Amino acid sequence: MNTRKKSIISAMLFLTCLFIGGTAFGQAIQVVTEEYPPYNYSDNGNVLGFCTEIVEEVLKRADLAYSIQSHPWSKSYEMAQSQPNVLIYSIGRNVEREPLFKWVDVIARTEVYFFKLKSRVDIKIKTFDDIKKYKIGAVRDDFRAQWLIKQGVADQLNLVPDDSHNMRNLFHRNIDIFPIGELVAYNIAHREGRAFNDLEKTMYIKDMSADLYMAFSSQTPDIVVEKCKKALFSIKKDGTYEEIKSKYAIFYLPIFQFRSY
Repeated sequence: MNTRKKSIISAMLFLTCLFIGGTAFGQAIQVVTEEYPPYNYSDNGNVLGFCTEIVEEVLKRADLAYSIQSHPWSKSYEMAQSQPNVLIYSIGRNVEREPLFKWVDVIARTEVYFFKLKSRVDIKIKTFDDIKKYKIGAVRDDFRAQWLIKQGVADQLNLVPDDSHNMRNLFHRNIDIFPIGELVAYNIAHREGRAFNDLEKTMYIKDMSADLYMAFSSQTPDIVVEKCKKALFSIKKDGTYEEIKSKYAIFYLPIFQFRSY
């Protein structure tokens, strides 16, 4: 092999390693999420939570530079659709979203109920049609809001940036009900200085209960996505996932079926 060919191959190898390690020649991954405690939430300028720890461990094992920010969901959702090298979590997956992102895998699950104030004895929900009588809080561009709009109740929705707004609106009686995971409702009520016992579950909504994923913007290189898939697989396989889960008292999450790589 002549010197010129050796130089070309060496340069290609160098660029490949640089690309894989730093993502698009040194560009860090922008990681975005929302306030959805205990899965992801902000505290003193830091983004914390169960899913945050999983995402950070994945990116460390994948040897990818990153920064994490929490925004209103609609902003994070827009960034992940319009910019390269953006990772969004914890995101529900549906038919409409399927082609918009490059999906890594499941990192958590949320079981969703409609909540109301316990004192609102006038609110009675036995079937889904009953919710059409009430004002419903929902997060803009969220999986739950998208599903409710498909069910034909858009006129009942009061769209807000996050579920903390929903909680405040519920206690101020600006809305009658809103859909949320029980664990998240407990955490948000506590953060808002409200008693969780003042809330009451009215109905479990199977179609709004969902696995929550890590997903990359569609402009992100496939090799980056694949590295994260392998890293997440290793976290679930070696017990790190269960170790992190136990810190947050999240016991109802499923035991994952491992896929080989």
